[in-house]
Amino acid sequence: MNMTMVLFLTNTGNTPTLSFSPSHFHHHSSISISPLPSSLPTFTFSFSSSAPTSFCAASKSQSHSQSPSHSQGFWEEPSNGSDSDDEFQETQNTYSHTAPPAASSYQQDLITEVEQLLTPEEKAILDANKNPDLNKISTPKWHPLHTFALGIQIPLMDKLLESGIDVNSVDKDGLTPLHKAVMGKKEAVVSHLLRKHANPHIRDKDGATPLHYAVQVGALQTVKLLIKYKVDVNVADNEGWTPLHLAIQGRNRDIAKVLLLNGADSTRRSKDGKTPLDLSLCYGKDFKSYDLARLLKLVPANRDP
Repeated sequence: MNMTMVLFLTNTGNTPTLSFSPSHFHHHSSISISPLPSSLPTFTFSFSSSAPTSFCAASKSQSHSQSPSHSQGFWEEPSNGSDSDDEFQETQNTYSHTAPPAASSYQQDLITEVEQLLTPEEKAILDANKNPDLNKISTPKWHPLHTFALGIQIPLMDKLLESGIDVNSVDKDGLTPLHKAVMGKKEAVVSHLLRKHANPHIRDKDGATPLHYAVQVGALQTVKLLIKYKVDVNVADNEGWTPLHLAIQGRNRDIAKVLLLNGADSTRRSKDGKTPLDLSLCYGKDFKSYDLARLLKLVPANRDP
């Protein structure tokens, strides 16, 4: 008697499982599975049974599969869930919040090993510093909070902030961590610092604000973010340069337009008497000069260049 077997593939975790239909498949029959190198997932099945048997392989989502004439089955590889944003996010959250089972054991082993390696003098330094001591790990130029900001070390930044470090700590040049993150185009850090109440209005020793630096480095999204935090788009540095002056100097039309649409004054003069338009014209008669000149002339009038 001929009998057709249908093999259903299910995927539990990382282990594919084959089940059989009908359920009265003889107990003395056997199946072996061996992957074949192919661009399609291919398995070879061999049976030992008292009855001639043909079979077909199907995924669980298929209601019917055509039986091949040879003892070889093909199936469509099941979805791995990569098209599901929710599932991906859940997986990410699981990995980000679940420590490896041996983590605590490893940490304890590490502590023991390092304490054995330290000299008595070195161990005394460790014992004397239960919390970070900024006086010992900083210089007027190098501040750990600034270093973490530029290195996108957000968890380490947060630890310092939780220990009482001022989010607006300045270095010898009057730069805050927010200044540094903006200069380094670290948009995630900029956003995080602002949520931690970093002051976007602080000027460095030259009178430059984070907005000046965002314009200088061409960080359009940071410019927009700072404007949302109500920074002054017409703030001038010690030389009388506004962010719009810098945008025109950098010939960045997109940023210049954003500044103009948010109230930047194109008639503001620097200490040496130059307007942003003057800067554009000083580049000479090329297309960009005309393009920026048109922008500066028309945006305040019709707001739709």
